[in-house]
Formats: sequence, structure tokens, C-alpha cells
Amino acid sequence: MLDGRTRTLIQKRIEALKFFVWIGIVGLLVAYGWVQLVKRREMQELALRQAVKNRTTPASRGIIFDRSGQKLVDNRRALHLVIQAEELPGDSRQVQDLARMIQRDPDDLKRRIALSRQVGGNHLVVLQENLDDAGLAQAELLRARFPFLSVQVAPRRSYLGEDLAGHALGYVGEVDEKLLEKEPARYHLGEIVGKGGFEASRNNDIRGVDGQRRILVDHLGREMALYGVKDPVPGRSVYLTLDAGLQQVLKEAFGPENGAGVVIDLRDGGILALYSSPSYDPNIFLNRLSQEMVQRYLRNPVNPMLNRVTQGLYAPGSTFKLLTALAAMEKGILKPETVFYCGGHKMFYNRDYRCDGAHGSVNLIQAIAHSCDIYFYELGMRLDVDDINAAAKKYGILEKTGVDLPHEAVSRVPSRAWAKIFRPKEPKWYAGETISVVIGQAQNALTPIALARFYGMFATRGKLITPHLLYGFRNEQSGQMDLFQSPAPRETGLDPKIWSVLDEGLAQVVEIGTAKASKIPGLAMAGKTGTSQVTTFVDKAHYAKLEKKFKDNALFAGYAPRENPQIVFAVVAENAGFGASSAAPIAKKLCEYWFVNRLKNPLPPPGGKLPDAFKLEARKEEGEGVAP
Repeated sequence: MLDGRTRTLIQKRIEALKFFVWIGIVGLLVAYGWVQLVKRREMQELALRQAVKNRTTPASRGIIFDRSGQKLVDNRRALHLVIQAEELPGDSRQVQDLARMIQRDPDDLKRRIALSRQVGGNHLVVLQENLDDAGLAQAELLRARFPFLSVQVAPRRSYLGEDLAGHALGYVGEVDEKLLEKEPARYHLGEIVGKGGFEASRNNDIRGVDGQRRILVDHLGREMALYGVKDPVPGRSVYLTLDAGLQQVLKEAFGPENGAGVVIDLRDGGILALYSSPSYDPNIFLNRLSQEMVQRYLRNPVNPMLNRVTQGLYAPGSTFKLLTALAAMEKGILKPETVFYCGGHKMFYNRDYRCDGAHGSVNLIQAIAHSCDIYFYELGMRLDVDDINAAAKKYGILEKTGVDLPHEAVSRVPSRAWAKIFRPKEPKWYAGETISVVIGQAQNALTPIALARFYGMFATRGKLITPHLLYGFRNEQSGQMDLFQSPAPRETGLDPKIWSVLDEGLAQVVEIGTAKASKIPGLAMAGKTGTSQVTTFVDKAHYAKLEKKFKDNALFAGYAPRENPQIVFAVVAENAGFGASSAAPIAKKLCEYWFVNRLKNPLPPPGGKLPDAFKLEARKEEGEGVAP
């Protein structure tokens, strides 16, 4: 039995315990009231952030058509294995295990995740692209082990012509770190952007605006409910000036030969065909490249990724003689009736220079028609290299053409100032060097598109056009076509008397001269063949033994028809021999298609109404007959 003192002590302890219990209850009530009344909205938002996730919905890029409405680039539905930016894993060992299971370099994946955290924002880290059935099955197994993974539906580019117009169209890929650093406000990590060709130069027009979905997820990351949707806005559909039929003819005409060809509409500068050989299929860059593909395309010494039309620099050979004649006539040292004698070879500056034939006494028109080197060597004795450079500058050769493709190279015609800058060890210019310059050899280097533009200047009697691929856009709201306003041509001030002489010389090249084998009955063409040496050789017997890579480059540039010209073209066939036998036949095939085979489907005039390819597609689906 407890004594009074013990009972009193126990009673006090019970009372103290009750006090603390009540204090706890009051504290809990106060805390509950604080959470429910004061912190309710904040706690709700925190709970929602844990359960409600934002999912980016990638926008599709604009569809690309040729000028007649034939689809060149489309989009299709694809499934990618991704990590949402808000769910990036922090466990290094977990990331390493994931990388091993999806066969990716662990360090690369860790770097991607670290970069994603650094840039912030709501974006995706794509792990595997274009999942097939087996890939989807593997993705579900991976998601059971790595709950932060998800499968994302995304549009995927599809290049319907494969390698038909790879360099003109370009390709797409994920935005790189350099572009993110350069324009962080415009691009986000994981975005698909143009990496080459028209896809790159017009990326801001073709790209769309991503949408967003707010979804409720369970503890495993599974989607339970949809809270809100902001639909993506697709990019603008675009029409190119390319004609798919002519493009196909140009591709087939090159066959296995390397080189470049371009055809330009003289009415507005629209590029009707642009082909660089070897070409590439842009579809190969939609997946991660294997080592074999890297070697084949990116480390290939033939450089198939180089757009030879806008970036290839070639000695123009005899196609350059028109600039030499133009400079000499403007300088007043040459008249159309000026005659020089060609005996097949002649000494200049104590060196024996050859010609392909013994042409006898020839005037300027005959010299152009038969490509007499001796005639132009004589001009080289009388012209200064700076006079030639000045003419090249005046007639647009030494500037970019302004074509709407990235990384266009600038053509080169030497001068004394050029020698001082680019060969400081031997800055002095010797008169004997001009002998080679006047026939398009030595330090001359022109891009095929610059050569075509120069010949287009003759076709238009002195106007410099701006080549371009953009023809127009489809306005998605109105359904109307917004035509591209091509830049106005620039007048050069070419003397009409000089033009008439040179135009006659170019016509005679095809009628009776070096390109007569490529003459098309009923079509008057004007052009100039060219053959540029790649290496030196002693004589024809020595040349015949050279490997193909040391053979001459073949060129042909011109316009058609001679009266009221419609198109201008330039063709370069690498290591293919003579311009007359290798390059001119390619141009002939182009003209045969354009002026003979295509007469049943004439082009709409520049500034006219574009064909509505969407309506054409709808009519095809309904089974209506549509003219090709």
C-alpha cells in the first residue's frame, strides 16, 4: 500500500503528463490549423508539383514541297525513350547502369544530364529514338527499373527523295551546345533544328512552337489524368523553286562522276536544280551514326557532305575566257575583229605554251567558239592581272551570290594585292603568271553557282541575279500562298556592243565550236566549255597514263534559249576529262528535259499563284485524276 508521499508524487506526475499531452494536442491543432488555413495553398501547390507534371509536346517542322507541289520532306510519327527535365536522376550509379542497358557511353549520358540541369527549363533528354516494337518492349522493362523514364510521341523528319537533293534540303539534328550558348533565349536543349542546307538557312521559318500537357501521375510516373493542354504550333510549310523532275535528270546525268551542277531560272533567280555529287541521304542523320557511317560520310576524303555547288572552288578553265575578253574589250586593247595567229604553240616569256589545235588566224568570236588558248595568251601579254580582277569584281564574281544556303564560299581571282596578303613569302606578281590566269588556271577558283551567275549576267544583258531556293509559304490560317519576293537584279552597266559580240561567240561554241556535239535540234543554246588541269603533264601520252584523280576537271556554263533566255546553268565534272565530252552532255540532257520533255507541264510564272499541294493530296486521296 502506497504511503501519502508516494501517492502525491504519482499524482503530480500524472498531472504533468496530462499537461504535456494537452500541450501536444494544442500544438497539433495549431500546426494543423496553420497548415490548413495559412499554408494551405502552398502545400497544395507542393502536392501538385509532386503529382502533376508538365510534358512538352514537340511541334512538327514545316513540310517542304518542290515548285509544282511534289512533296520532298514530310513528317511521320515516332516514339522516343526520354527523361523529362524535372525527373533527371541524381544517383551516379543509377545513371551508369542505365547507360549500360541502353548501350550508351556512361560519361556522355552523365554529361547530358549535367547540362540539362545547368540550362534548366522544361525539356526532354532523348535516350533512344524511333523505337520499333522490340524497342518499345525494352522501354517498358526499363521503366519498371527506372521510373523516371517515359516514352514520348514526337514528329520525325522523312526525306522522300533520299539522296535526290540532300545538299539543297540539308538535314536536321539535336541542337548543339554552341548554338545553345550563342542564342539561349531562342533554343532549348533537345530541340530539333536544321543542321545543313535549306533546313538550316530557313530553320526559324520551318520550326514550330512546342506545346505542353499537364498531367496527373501516380507514384510510378504513370499518367492518371489530364489537367490541361496547349497544342503545338507546326512550322510553316514551304515551297522551293526546285523542280523535282529536273533535279532527277541532273542526278542521273552525273552517274558515278563527282562534281556539281546548278540550273537557275533567269526570270527571278529561282534555283530549278542543284546537285552535288556524291550526294547523301538526309535520313541517315535522323539516328545516331554508327562508326561505319561516320567514316563513310564525315571522314571520307571525297567529302560527300560538301555542297560543291556553293562551297566547291574550281579552276574555271576556258569558261573564264569570257571574263578575259570582257576585261580586254573594256580596257580598249581588244576589238571583235582583232586577229591573232595560232600555230598550235607559241613562246611567251621564254616558255613554250600549247593549244589544243592549230587554229590559224582567228578573231575573237572564232577564238571563243574553238577555245583557242594562244589567242587568249596574246591577251594575257597585254592585260594586267589587276584589270582582270577589277572586271571580276565589277561583274559579281568576287562576291557571294547571296543564295539562301549556309556557308557559301567566295570565289577567287588573283591580283597584286592578293599576292601580298596570301603569299607573303613571294608577294611579287610576275607578268608570266597572268598568262595562266587569262585561261582560267593558276590561282583562279570559282564556285559553280558563281560561274552560273556570271553567265546569267550575259543571258540578261548585264544583270546580276540573286539565286534562291525559297519560292513561297503556305499561310496556315488563311490557306493562301505567301510568295517570296526575290531581290531585284543589279545592273552592271555592260556595254550592249560588247555583249552582242560575246553572245555571238557563246552561240558559235554550240553551233560549230567545241560543244557542237551537244547541240539540240530546234534549240539555240549559248555556252562555253572548259577544261582545267588538276596536275601538270608532259604530253597527251603522259596524260593518258595518269590516275583518274589527276585527270582534268570538265566544265560547261551557258544559257538557253539564246533568244529570250529562260535558264542559265553551270556543270563541273571532277576528273572527267574535257568539258566538251563530259560536262556539255550533262547540260544537253538538262536542256532536253526542260525545253522538250517538259513542255506539257509549263511552269507558273514568277509571282503567280502557287499550286496548293494540300488540295492536290486531298484530291489524290479521293481518287481524282491529278496531272503530274
